[in-house]
Amino acid sequence: MWVIFSKYIMVGAANTLLTMLVIFALMHSGVNMYVSNALGYVVGIVFSFILNSLFTFSAKLSFEKLIKFLIVCLISYLINLIAIKAFLLLFPNRIYLAQYNMHLEVYIAQLCGMGFYTVTGFVLNKLWVMK
Repeated sequence: MWVIFSKYIMVGAANTLLTMLVIFALMHSGVNMYVSNALGYVVGIVFSFILNSLFTFSAKLSFEKLIKFLIVCLISYLINLIAIKAFLLLFPNRIYLAQYNMHLEVYIAQLCGMGFYTVTGFVLNKLWVMK
């Protein structure tokens, strides 16, 4: 299972880079920031679905799996938001760096949420989407 999870993390890292490159390239070409963002995420989700299907889980591509994959992305995102909110409720305004005038808890909350997003996505993809 750790090998599969490692592959999942590698695909996620590659996906993040590709999504950023698409967004930045489109913005550099004069495309609206929000349109660039949406198109970058569409490319990233398709790339992630294909690579996770074939490389991570050795599963065949299908429209049904794509729909399930999109549902998992949504569920993972919602859990990410819940984790961020929970973290901020537990640690409100407690991690302040005066020299930078920054509240670190919002950044740590984002990292916490990303962890929940990643684990949720992996488990649901492994047990439901790619089985």
